[in-house]
Amino acid sequence: MSFNGDLNQFAAHVENKSNARVRRVALAAFQAINRASPVDKGTFRANWVIAVDTLDRSFDLSKDQKDWQETVSVGMAAITNGAKLGTTIYISNSVPYAIMLENGYSPQRPEGVVEPSITVIKNAIQSGRL
Repeated sequence: MSFNGDLNQFAAHVENKSNARVRRVALAAFQAINRASPVDKGTFRANWVIAVDTLDRSFDLSKDQKDWQETVSVGMAAITNGAKLGTTIYISNSVPYAIMLENGYSPQRPEGVVEPSITVIKNAIQSGRL
């Protein structure tokens, strides 16, 4: 193989590894945030939305705990199919009381949901576990 061929093959390998890591980190963040979500009826947990490169502020107050697995499946598919190096992955929850929960309103999660989850993910990245 030529030098250019070797270089192109190496570049493709690095890109594939980088994209896989982006997806792994995004999935871990999504899972951590979802697991940390306090549950009463499950509406908050079932309204996490994953979007790539565009913030999605949609929510559905009729969702509850029975809809949670679909939320996880849709989110994981969005990450698996769209996340790659250079994209922005938004993990959002726009239910009207989301800010209250993040600010410690729930006795289940007085420390909030997103910020502590992101701290765990950052530590996993820095320690090489992710």
